[in-house]
Amino acid sequence: MVSGDVRRRRFLQLGGATLAVGAAGCLGDGSGNGSSSGNSSSSGNGDGAGTTDTPAYAKWVTTVDSDVSFSYLDLAALDELESDDENSSGGSDSLEDIEDPMLRLPLAGGLSATFAAGFGLSGSGLGGLVGDQQTSGTSFETSIDDLLVTNGTIVLSGDVVTEEIDGELTTVPEDSFAEIEFEHTTDVRGYAVYEPAGDQQATTTLAVTGEVIVQGSGRTAVERVIETEQGDRARAADEHETFRRLLSTGGHGQMVFGGYSPDGFDGADSGQSSSVSSSGFQLEAFSGLNGAVSSLSFSESSSATGETALVFDELDETGRADVESVLGKDGSDVSVNFDGPFVSASATFADDALENA
Repeated sequence: MVSGDVRRRRFLQLGGATLAVGAAGCLGDGSGNGSSSGNSSSSGNGDGAGTTDTPAYAKWVTTVDSDVSFSYLDLAALDELESDDENSSGGSDSLEDIEDPMLRLPLAGGLSATFAAGFGLSGSGLGGLVGDQQTSGTSFETSIDDLLVTNGTIVLSGDVVTEEIDGELTTVPEDSFAEIEFEHTTDVRGYAVYEPAGDQQATTTLAVTGEVIVQGSGRTAVERVIETEQGDRARAADEHETFRRLLSTGGHGQMVFGGYSPDGFDGADSGQSSSVSSSGFQLEAFSGLNGAVSSLSFSESSSATGETALVFDELDETGRADVESVLGKDGSDVSVNFDGPFVSASATFADDALENA
């Protein structure tokens, strides 16, 4: 039996994190029925939970060449859940072994975001902000509540002690072989911008305020998400009404993965991290997919709820049957709704949902 509620460190053990580490600790140690009983299907408005509001993190998400991808983790909420670390083995060895997309997609997104943040922050000495500080040997006064990776750029939100971050970025320990020295080069839109000092070849750029740290492959990428949040660049939810609907239906969770492209989205180019196989995002039943947003939320009552929204270029009867056959197959209280090519689904996952994954 899989046991142990989600705790932040389950998903944020940078370097060597595997699905067995992440997924095995996802669901609690109470009892429950993980069968697919109670599956219902209907034609409706596809509005999922019934909300028309996009989640707060959507203000950072823009398109790049008309496409968008993101992964989000509510670290503060996950950190409140206790974990039985001594009994968290088992589960699947790979994402491909999880057939239910309502589990597989957000788990893949969560692991991908974790790897991306760990890799992106490793050279700056800030990796411990999103990892397990006890394991990494680092300690920060700065606390991070939310992790968003959008189109390859990292956004960390929380209580940022700017003097602490400045000291970490501009000072490299003598015994360090991986960290590079940064310098405060300019201020942009209220953010202190840090770039590699001297003639170093690295292109990593960070922008820091008292509430946010943004990291990207260069100043252009960093400024893009800042401009989006400040309303000076079109947000993806405003540019694509379909993407807004996907977010509003499936994006209100503690662990979320999503993406959209009017020309077709298969998750392979998720923009997150090459450390997580793109096959973790791909599912055979999703041929002709244009967008997906899938989330999980965990509770202290040993259960998780999933919300998923999908949109296809077109969806015939055979396609509907294929999609319905996989959505929520490892859950209970499953509801699948169709509104033309738009699909919304919800399900509850008990503590044994991953036992045989």
